[in-house]
Parts: sequence; structure tokens; C-alpha cells
Amino acid sequence: MKLQNNLAIPIKTLRQATKIINGYTVTSKMPTISYSISAKKCNTGSKLRLIKDTVCSNCYALKGNYIRYAKNIEPVMKKRLNSINDINWVNAMVYIMHNQKQVVDTGLFRWHDSGDIQSLNHLNKIVAIAKATPNVKHWLPTKESNLIQNYKNAIPKNLIIRLSGSFIDGNQPKYKNTSTVVSKKDNATCKAYNNFGKCGTCVMCWNSSIKNVSYLNH
Repeated sequence: MKLQNNLAIPIKTLRQATKIINGYTVTSKMPTISYSISAKKCNTGSKLRLIKDTVCSNCYALKGNYIRYAKNIEPVMKKRLNSINDINWVNAMVYIMHNQKQVVDTGLFRWHDSGDIQSLNHLNKIVAIAKATPNVKHWLPTKESNLIQNYKNAIPKNLIIRLSGSFIDGNQPKYKNTSTVVSKKDNATCKAYNNFGKCGTCVMCWNSSIKNVSYLNH
């Protein structure tokens, strides 16, 4: 990733903050916004994508609208990936958490509707953002097991990391909060498929008391 800016600047407006991080994702499914980078840049996911029956072999972020509008989406995601090394990235994200209407109204934020943690430095920055925004619940799904299992620093209570299972109908990872993908509706605890693919009022994924959330393969 290229260094975008090595000079810290005060963040004064939502427009300025949004420009620094190169935008965020507004989906019709969730009650809040999320942040995405290219699924092609997933470290573990890129390997799992080549293995049959893994959840990444049928990655939703590499089909549908992600592909249909790739000409527009990919350049933006590339800029977002590069911006993580910007010295102002953390402060810009914190400003957005405090000022973006959907985040303020719901108290929720999702990391990576596409893509995943890139490095220890990236994870440290996400942790710093969560610590600086205690009134926001951050949901971080990830397949970067080594990074998460070996992380030495304290993870704030408002950062709900869900370690994702690798195989469809496979076992849950060994971690306090997890997610899995299943092939049968009856086995899915996420009921978005019954609600036109929308979360509605459900905030299960942000609830740390729920050990595992299982999603229907899609």
C-alpha cells in the first residue's frame, strides 16, 4: 500500500473525512454504513477461494453488483486500500463515527462488507478507532485467524470480532465470537433471507453475547 499523506491535519467536516478514507458503503441490507476494500486483496480469502466448498469459493463480493459495476467500484476500493496508510485515516474514521447520521442514529458500524484485515498495523488502527468511539458497536468479520488469535493488545468491548469459518457447513472456529455459512435455511440463525435480504431491526451480528451467527450461503 502506498503512503497517501505523511502530514497530520485537523478533521473539520464530514466531507473532508470521507475524502480521506475514499468513501464508505451504503447498503440497503444493513441499518448502518460499512467499509469495503476489494475481496481480491484478502490474504486468507485469496487462498480459500481456490479450494472447493470453502465460503470464499463462492464469494458474494466477487459476483453480482460487485462485478457488474467493477469498472466503477474497483478503482474506489483500490484508493481505500491505499488510504489505510494515510496518517489521517484513523482520525477521519473517528470523525465519521461521530458525525455520519446512520452511525449516530444506530450506534452501529460494520467493517468490510468486502475485503478483510490486511496486516497487524491495519488491525491496530481498527482497534484504535473502536477505542475512540465507545458509543459505537463495531462488527468486524474476518478470516485472518492468525492475526486475531495471536493479537496481544486489548480489544475494546465495543469491537465485536467474529472469526469466520472456512467451509460451507463446516465447524465454528475456536474463538469467543464466530460466524459460519450453511447450505440449509433451517440451519441459518441469520433470517435476512426471510426479509428480502435485509437485516431489518436485527442486530445479532453486533451482539457479543451471541457466540455464533450462521448465514445462509448466497
